[in-house]
Amino acid sequence: MHILILGAGVIGVTTAYELLKAGYKVTVIDRQPEPALETSFGNAGLIAPGHSYAWTTPKLPGNLFKSLFQKQRAFRFKFQWDPAMWYWGIQFLRQCTHKNMAVNTLRKHRLCSYSQKCFHQLIDETNISYYENKKGLIYFFRSKESFLEGKQKLAMLKPVMNNLQLLNRTELFQLEPALKGTKTEVFGGIYCSSDESGSCRDFTLSLVDICKKNGATLTFNTSIQNIENDKRNIKKIITNKGNFQADKYVLACAAYSPFIAKMAGDYLPIYPVKGYSITVPIINYEKVPVHSGIDEDNLLAFSLLGDKIRFTSVAEISGYDATYTPSNFTEIVNLAESLFPNAFDFSKIEYWAGLRPMTPNGSPIFGTGKMENLYFNTGHGHLGWTMCAGSAKITSHLISGQKPELDLEGMTLAAA
Repeated sequence: MHILILGAGVIGVTTAYELLKAGYKVTVIDRQPEPALETSFGNAGLIAPGHSYAWTTPKLPGNLFKSLFQKQRAFRFKFQWDPAMWYWGIQFLRQCTHKNMAVNTLRKHRLCSYSQKCFHQLIDETNISYYENKKGLIYFFRSKESFLEGKQKLAMLKPVMNNLQLLNRTELFQLEPALKGTKTEVFGGIYCSSDESGSCRDFTLSLVDICKKNGATLTFNTSIQNIENDKRNIKKIITNKGNFQADKYVLACAAYSPFIAKMAGDYLPIYPVKGYSITVPIINYEKVPVHSGIDEDNLLAFSLLGDKIRFTSVAEISGYDATYTPSNFTEIVNLAESLFPNAFDFSKIEYWAGLRPMTPNGSPIFGTGKMENLYFNTGHGHLGWTMCAGSAKITSHLISGQKPELDLEGMTLAAA
């Protein structure tokens, strides 16, 4: 059986790997000239079941409204005359209750935890290196108020995770001495020993090579123009490079998945949330953190990548514009410089912005819609790197007619 995967980011490539293991012939197409050039390229690099909280908190609607007037907020909204934004946004805001937040968080955690186990199995099978840091992640807070909010969120995951540790300021500094040099106050934090970090793109590129050796065909610079179907099954994918045909298809085009799904007659409730990152070289290793983690008050993630570090921030609902200028990163640079002073060379910044594919409840979409041979593996939001291996295995099981090892409640098109 021949499977055609639409999208060569981390989700598409891990899915290709699992399908090859299952004995299928696999082809992957992507509009970019190389693998992992979109959301998988410059993301935060955190593999974080211990931080799988839903974004849809009861406070979020008010914070988004304030962002119309306070431009530097990390979670922000930019007004657009886009019906898709407003339709998706209404669904998103409906999730902003205490009950939904708890349900969505536990659902995301189940997938993240399962996926991390699948990821470790994949690494054992392939021996891929990806600047992995398995020392755990730290999540720290600047004020007593934010610390107490973090403690409340921690209570949602504590029943299902026994390795989340609450730290006061002294304990946090003992665990991560580099934070002693920060120019602003630190109150306390949370340490998750099982969370980790690494380069999503390096991982994806290495896995592409393995997939090729195992018989996969990857075709780039290939844009999907239309889908021909008989109302029950896809017959062919029409692209700028000709037609592609297969027995079954996997949609893994991240934020652009709704456009492809529409060609097949389905509506996917996915909308982009823009993120920004900078990657800078290390110049003083004595001041560099041992752990990757997140400054929770500023939503500033940082991950060690060999002789560099990446800082990632901002969740911006602003449509499909992924462009940027250096001025868009001023706040991130200032925060990063004050967090670890004199540790990095900010004269050599690599800038990046990308679009996270968000669903209203924060969970990805699996299974099929109107086309019986089109399988969705998309909508992973800010946790695609964390969820990739488990999502690939789920998709492989569905295509093979097997029952997935994980309950897909809330993670199908019918539930989205």
